[in-house]
Amino acid sequence: MASRPTSMTNDTQSDATPLTELRRLAQADPVQAVELAARAKAHGVTDPLVHLLLGRSLKEAGHPEEAIIELGLGLQLEPQNVDLLTTVGFCLLDLNRRQESAQVFEAALKQDPSSVDASYGYGWAAERLGALEQAGSAWARTILLNPNHADALAGLSGLAVRRRDWTTARDYAERAAALDPLQTDALMNLARVAIGLGQFEDAEARLRALLPLRTLVPLAKANAHIMLGDALDGQRRYDEALDSYTRGKAALRDLHAPAFERPGVASAVDGVVRILDEFRATPPSAWIKPARSPDLPEYAGHAFLMGFPRSGTTLLEQVLATHSDIVTLEERPIMLKAEVEFLTRVGGIGRLADVVSDSLAPLREDYWRRVRELGVEVRDKVFVDKQPLHTFRLPLIAKLFPEAKILFALRDPRDVVLSCFRRSFNMNASMYQFNTLEGAATYYAAVMEAGETYIEALPVEVLRLRYEDLVRDFTGVSRGLCDFLGVDWTDRLKDFADTANARAIATPSSTQVGRGLYDEGVGQWHRYEKALAPVQGILRPWIERYGYALD
Repeated sequence: MASRPTSMTNDTQSDATPLTELRRLAQADPVQAVELAARAKAHGVTDPLVHLLLGRSLKEAGHPEEAIIELGLGLQLEPQNVDLLTTVGFCLLDLNRRQESAQVFEAALKQDPSSVDASYGYGWAAERLGALEQAGSAWARTILLNPNHADALAGLSGLAVRRRDWTTARDYAERAAALDPLQTDALMNLARVAIGLGQFEDAEARLRALLPLRTLVPLAKANAHIMLGDALDGQRRYDEALDSYTRGKAALRDLHAPAFERPGVASAVDGVVRILDEFRATPPSAWIKPARSPDLPEYAGHAFLMGFPRSGTTLLEQVLATHSDIVTLEERPIMLKAEVEFLTRVGGIGRLADVVSDSLAPLREDYWRRVRELGVEVRDKVFVDKQPLHTFRLPLIAKLFPEAKILFALRDPRDVVLSCFRRSFNMNASMYQFNTLEGAATYYAAVMEAGETYIEALPVEVLRLRYEDLVRDFTGVSRGLCDFLGVDWTDRLKDFADTANARAIATPSSTQVGRGLYDEGVGQWHRYEKALAPVQGILRPWIERYGYALD
């Protein structure tokens, strides 16, 4: 509803007049519509359309936080307005507030299941959260509502790339590009398909044509440079590849520095060190396994798969997911409530040390509730919770789930750090460290020091698994893994690539894992030895500790 303005321009007869004009201009001339909306607001007109137009303008100008405030004024007038809700959802995505964004898009879809924008937006929020099946369903629904939605077609293309379904990926991307020749996600996916097929010269040509486009947003441009590095690496042009990786990562760092390097914001390294220092200050007796096991679901076993990103955790998870007696979950925030309680606040580990196991029952129940909500049925199965950075959460895991087993993935630290630097991730404080080789190496050393300290001090059963050993002796290593988890070994585990290709994998390892076993990932650091020289001192203790040759 509109309120009567306190004052109006000379040609305005009533408060209905500017709103009628606004509705016309919103379709015919959006720029002029925003100008009229600003004048209407200045004259006291309050209407959801006014706030919607101003909010969209703020978002497009790169001010999502201010846009949310403006859109919120409209939602106070009309809480169920789908256009307002959807625009808030996209603003939250701009701010990387993915969970909130998904919730807002869900609210919009409840009001209007036929909303194309809300369906498309929910797909992006789900994709950013790693819920790839939900993302695919949302984008497929978007295409049903609007077969010519180029952005949703590009999104489906990206999901097909993750499955190594090159034919489907190319088809969706070409359809999107035909509808919108400047749909840069589609153009990038065509380059990804070329890289996946080993057509590195074609990928390079596509990316060099893409990079000068004005429609390429800064994040996509950074990722295009990283992808160009892959195309050049595939042609063994390693110096050029390193330059392209470095340019892409520098752009990502510049883009996200305001969020992660502003005063008062602790780095991911600082967070790991703080938790470790708090743990060292607690008495060993605080971590003794309780005499009575907590009440748990009727599963056959529970394990946490951890280590460090790019250490082979995705490969291991896909191998395990192939076993009929094992169910897995890939990098979902199911322990979030417990983390907020004990890991994100100063002094949390001290409080955790004083907690008795029985009092943690509500947090265990919340964990298993989230598992069920994600559609994982653990009854009579071994459940494996895969998250590489669970490593620094080990004190919390040991308290919450004292019976759980730990799978600790290892890989040559130089290959790990190089791989983290060469890949693009959804940005958070941890992934921000990977924008430089020094940052990645420093974070690796901090996480591994924490992990080894916890493994030594906590009453947990641990199986270390080296990526290189799995590649060279798959049967032997996978047999030992099955024995540790208490399941029978089966030849089916060798078909893990089929499992991977049938699933939507959220991590950057998706296309590699779908290839099956190959040894190209072993010793890649030699190609970039000069670039890694400055961080050798940081990594040397871990290279030696884990038994890797120094040269």
